[in-house]
Amino acid sequence: MPRITVHRYDHDGNQLEAVGWFDTERAEVVDEADPMTGARFAQLRKRGQSARFVREALYRTHSGRWVHKETAHIGPDGKWVDDENDASPQLSTPRRYRYLTDEEAVAWLSTHGQQQHIDRFFHESPQERGPGRPEIGQPVQVRLGDLLPLVDEWADERGYSRAGAVRRLVQIGLAHDGARE
Repeated sequence: MPRITVHRYDHDGNQLEAVGWFDTERAEVVDEADPMTGARFAQLRKRGQSARFVREALYRTHSGRWVHKETAHIGPDGKWVDDENDASPQLSTPRRYRYLTDEEAVAWLSTHGQQQHIDRFFHESPQERGPGRPEIGQPVQVRLGDLLPLVDEWADERGYSRAGAVRRLVQIGLAHDGARE
């Protein structure tokens, strides 16, 4: 399953529209430092502590975007299963993939004891960064609708950010039309 569709979810966790995709074979995955297992789930519940039927992972895509994966590990009998392939088919979304901002990725990595990945991907924390890239021209807002997943796919295949891909595609279109590149 190398190509994964990423969706947007509402506040109740209901899946809304697809907002992009990524290739798991070209992405780097960071698993939880202390993932939930059946034994750990049972132990936490026995102590009266909260425990969720989920495992999480964080992907860093080839184009540098962060994708959070949450996998439900509930079997048909409503109990924990160790293999996500045994998850209950009654669940509407046994696996959820959603994009995270850099700040959300840092928070997830920190919560899951992955400081080495914070140090590797964020040489300085997002809050300590400067104002960012200097402005070059006026910002333009464009609704891409159904084209957005195609732009993300094009960007991911070539290692562009979404904004960089849009700029490059406009350049290509203008050059193809006979305008200057």
